[in-house]
Amino acid sequence: MVTAPAKKVVFSDEVVQNPYPTYARMHEEGPLHYVEVASKWAVWSIFGHAECSSIAKDPRLSAKRAKQMLLPLPFSRQSEFGELTRMLSLWLIFMDPPEHTRLRKLLNKGFSAAAVEGLRPQVETIVDQMLKPLKHGSEVELMEEFANPVPVRVISELLGVPQTQHGTFVNASRAIAAFRGNPNRTVEEARAAQDALIELTEFFRKTVAERRRNKGNDLISLLIDIEEEGEVLTEEELYAQCIALLFAGHETTRNLIGNGMYTLLQNPQETADLREKPDMIRTAVEELLRYESPVQFTARVLKEDIEVCGQQIRKGWTVQCMLGAANRDPKKFKEPDQLNLKRLNNEHLAFSAGPHFCIGAQLARLEGQIAILNLVQRFPKMKLAGPRPEWASTFGLRGLKALPVIM
Repeated sequence: MVTAPAKKVVFSDEVVQNPYPTYARMHEEGPLHYVEVASKWAVWSIFGHAECSSIAKDPRLSAKRAKQMLLPLPFSRQSEFGELTRMLSLWLIFMDPPEHTRLRKLLNKGFSAAAVEGLRPQVETIVDQMLKPLKHGSEVELMEEFANPVPVRVISELLGVPQTQHGTFVNASRAIAAFRGNPNRTVEEARAAQDALIELTEFFRKTVAERRRNKGNDLISLLIDIEEEGEVLTEEELYAQCIALLFAGHETTRNLIGNGMYTLLQNPQETADLREKPDMIRTAVEELLRYESPVQFTARVLKEDIEVCGQQIRKGWTVQCMLGAANRDPKKFKEPDQLNLKRLNNEHLAFSAGPHFCIGAQLARLEGQIAILNLVQRFPKMKLAGPRPEWASTFGLRGLKALPVIM
């Protein structure tokens, strides 16, 4: 058995701002590393594309990791967050078969290719409405004025909830992201996430009750109605999936739009090519997802002792799949640190892989394509305003704190 090497630092403030030199060094040294998360906590982290893809599909590893997410909080404080882990454990992403299989089969009806494509006119209308007030030559904070509100409006319309709740949704989403996306999470972040989940659960409890009385054409009404071979969503599962869809539908898509536009503004020739050849938008969005992945890592818990890259890892340990690093793996991608909007056969892992491949991937792609292409075409002189923007500390959910631009 290979002994555990010295801990390596990946989750520092410096690396959060630019993780890619660190990823490149890790790739040179091998696909598996023992990474320090906090002063007394380290996990095995997989950086290679092939290895991450394999682990994401391996049934010997479990996605039931809501309780493990309380690490590295002090053990004496973890009992305060039982409601937090209970609510997260009901999310599809934190389930294993057969529960995951049953729930995914039911939810798939709301995210079929036809259902998502049917949303195109709504998304185009929302993007158009959000861009109309923005003036050429004006300074705009693009995250606040566009990247944040567009996906929350889309997912809100999909769920059939009022615009008056958008501010609440954004704030709750950011609180959950600060907890989920920060490996060195704090008690304060856990408490804020728990409060946000309780607030959203209560909102959807009332909304579902109202929707049972007055069905509509929205996703909540569909979730109430869907049934297959006697299987239905329980009340608690229904609330949890609404919250999970709201969170994922907003958080990852805001980062796709924000990260994508920041990347394009740093690569004017690629942006000009996209403007001249709008048919490139599909491959362009896939490349932006690969190049600056909104989700940088996911994790699994071992259900048994297994060997990973020659290292024996014990049952109960957590293994991280470093998706952002896998998407820059030189063994998988030619010139991985080079942006190429025409890149074909782009098998990135931005939406993970296997049974937990993101259920809303097609919706995120649709929103990204429409939002980014409209920005590029309508504002050809857009440029960064001020110094290099700062990345949020939510390392696992990579996104900018703000993106000031001159339109």
